[in-house]
Amino acid sequence: VTLALASSTTPSFVSNSKNLNIVMFVPTDNPALSDYKTRLTTLLVHFQGWFHTEMLRYGYDKYMGLPKVDSTGLVRFIEIPAQSTQSAYPYSSAVSATKILNEIAAYKATHASEFSNSSHTLILLPNRTDGGDQPFYGYGKNCFAVDNANMAVDKIPNATSNLLGGMLHELGHGLNLPHDHAKYASEEPTLGTSLMGSGNVTFSKGQPTFLTGVDAAILNRNEIFQNPLPTEIPYEAATTTIDAQFAYNAGTQAFNVTGSFTSNKEVSDILVYMDPDLGSSDADYNAVTWRFNPGSGNTISATIPFNELYYKNNEPYNIRLKLLLKNGNNVSKNYSFSFLNGVPQVGANGSAKFHQNASYGGYGVSLPVGQYTTADLVSRGITNNDVSSVNVGLGVKVIMYDGDNFTGSSIELTSSSSYVSTFNDKASSIKVIAL
Repeated sequence: VTLALASSTTPSFVSNSKNLNIVMFVPTDNPALSDYKTRLTTLLVHFQGWFHTEMLRYGYDKYMGLPKVDSTGLVRFIEIPAQSTQSAYPYSSAVSATKILNEIAAYKATHASEFSNSSHTLILLPNRTDGGDQPFYGYGKNCFAVDNANMAVDKIPNATSNLLGGMLHELGHGLNLPHDHAKYASEEPTLGTSLMGSGNVTFSKGQPTFLTGVDAAILNRNEIFQNPLPTEIPYEAATTTIDAQFAYNAGTQAFNVTGSFTSNKEVSDILVYMDPDLGSSDADYNAVTWRFNPGSGNTISATIPFNELYYKNNEPYNIRLKLLLKNGNNVSKNYSFSFLNGVPQVGANGSAKFHQNASYGGYGVSLPVGQYTTADLVSRGITNNDVSSVNVGLGVKVIMYDGDNFTGSSIELTSSSSYVSTFNDKASSIKVIAL
């Protein structure tokens, strides 16, 4: 009796003016499970409540909008028959993502009323029955996940599968959240694991999992969390500038961040990602994040204490400073530096890294503050007339000259450039100058 009652009792949930689109994408040879609408309604309502509880910790009383079928009280699922068999939709995003999105778009063209007027879609595929893999990742404002009989609230915790937390993690990506990590000192010991770090594992296992303040701020401006709708056009592009300085305070062991910005759209929050570059495999999972209020007069004032970082011995860092707009869009500017024996190399101890190819490709050679003739560059591994991109470290600027001995025409860089278009393959001498 209890089971029958439980299955027929539909949970209450919040719908907004714009809601998450939820697609069940069904290959021709792999039907959806018969109970998915009731089972996944309960799971998605659980996700909605989890997001709300986490956001409330930061003072945001917002709900992720879920679409509702009034006649059943269930979440609305858009069941779309796929054009091909399950083997045609493997995990590879290069093979499957655009193919599936194109099929969804074709279906939407004749079934527009089934969709919410939002740009966020959770796309579920029935678990493959042929042993193959399938899409499970964020893809822009879309995300892909798997449905099987264990995708249910009463299957949390699950000691053997990370798919439940995986669905919530990928949904985070589809809702504009990049990877990030708990602050190592003030968050991880008490709050556990960031959802957008390894939260897929901990959430599935029923272990402490949380939203960082940066993630909550981003969701607070997400279009499907707004009720009523604001006047801003969601995610409209802005014309912006960002000018930030990072000063190392040895006494407090922190960066003091100062600067200013301009924007023709209202800026809601300043976000900082401190991301150690441990190689291609770390995928930003260890980026520690901070949120700050914009100062009066479009100023930036923030403190980044190093006790919140784990990697601070001899690692290079990428810093992403973002303006989070009130309309939900964000604009980013990148900075870089390295720790050397526990001391951040900025200003007089700073450096710049010169790359052979655009987008920091090919060889890369770091030069500390100093002056370098053609012979100096060659001796350090930089070929004459071969630099295409420059990673400018904190507290330095770069002047590149097209002649030897700092002669000829020149270009000055105060921030990193992924392609020095007007000066590509022209550098014959270089100055790295402390600001």
